Amino acid sequence: MQTMPQNSTLSAELMEILTTEYEAPEGTTADTAYDMLGFDSLVLVELAVALTKQFGVQVTDDELQEAGNIAGTIELLRAKGVPA
Repeated sequence: MQTMPQNSTLSAELMEILTTEYEAPEGTTADTAYDMLGFDSLVLVELAVALTKQFGVQVTDDELQEAGNIAGTIELLRAKGVPA
């Protein structure tokens, strides 16, 4: 099981995007799997575009699928050079 990401600011930004733009339910955590949120491939494509615009790095839906959740997405963004 993953722990809360070290970068809580990035986690908060992602959580804000997911709750306001994609209606992630209350109680969603960094470890909640995207498929448990009902995010299908179309939602992941939309999220990838939003993250690309928000953070200035190319993010694909396949990468989000592989990341699986917010914690994995934070690691993905950090690996792409998004500041901690």
